[in-house]
Amino acid sequence: MTAKSPRLSVILPVGDREEFLAEAIESVLAQTFGDFELLVVLDGVSEGVSGIVHGYADERIRVTALPLNLGVSTARNVGLRLARAPYIALMDSDDVAMPRRFEQQLRWLDAHPHVTVCGSNSIKRLSSGREVPMRYPRTDGMIKARMLLVDAAILNPTAMFRAEFVQRHCIQYDPMLARDQDHMFYVEMILRGATFHGLQESLLLYRRHATNGTCDMSRFDEAKTRVRERLLPLFFPSLTGQEFQALAVGMCDRTPVSSRQLGEFVTAARKAGEESRSLVGEDRREIRRILAVYLKRAMDKLGMESRR
Repeated sequence: MTAKSPRLSVILPVGDREEFLAEAIESVLAQTFGDFELLVVLDGVSEGVSGIVHGYADERIRVTALPLNLGVSTARNVGLRLARAPYIALMDSDDVAMPRRFEQQLRWLDAHPHVTVCGSNSIKRLSSGREVPMRYPRTDGMIKARMLLVDAAILNPTAMFRAEFVQRHCIQYDPMLARDQDHMFYVEMILRGATFHGLQESLLLYRRHATNGTCDMSRFDEAKTRVRERLLPLFFPSLTGQEFQALAVGMCDRTPVSSRQLGEFVTAARKAGEESRSLVGEDRREIRRILAVYLKRAMDKLGMESRR
């Protein structure tokens, strides 16, 4: 490794799973932009997984091994602390970066110094082999508004961001969250003034398979509620704490909600819809559209219950 710091640090947390790992690493090493360090954080892995990583002789790879499995958030945080470059790119061990991913994102960030985070579209490959386009919003306002949906704003392994911003504000992934740690990470960036952009090219092949962490539906609503609880006061400062809670409960997708809670949600959502100010650059039209979708769902459920 030369003394000169690279322009890009790529953080790759690796759990104890061999499948797809070599392809993920090789997709990084084959990038058209080559001035990077690949920070591989081994999260309590077996000798087989460790052997795959150590089998590469590329001097750009820096390997750190955690003594036991501490979770993906801790592994990413270790990578954040080790990063030496002005830009940081995220990568998962079961995905494939398209050859020009780093080149295109770096070019865009260099040309737009006011933007903190640059994501992209992706292609989802299902276990059957079928590929489905994954489209994410382009503009800062739409990305921030879609954070209310939690998983429709930015795909974490497509993200590249400015290291100085994260370091200055001491932003990390929350290891206490069972899921949606990545979305909370971006909400914390929003709270500190970050701006976003989503390239509309598909720069990542995102694999969907049985061992994806997102396949675990336990605590699904709990994690999303935690994320929304950070966002709601930012988007709707005129609401009370009770109204924030009513909104968060009413937006749950899998947790049973009582008629009383639905009624409280309807009242709070209508009040929230009256907010017209864009307080952190969020697209208020999209915010109102999202609220309208949940409001209709609540009204439909109340209507069904009243007919029983």
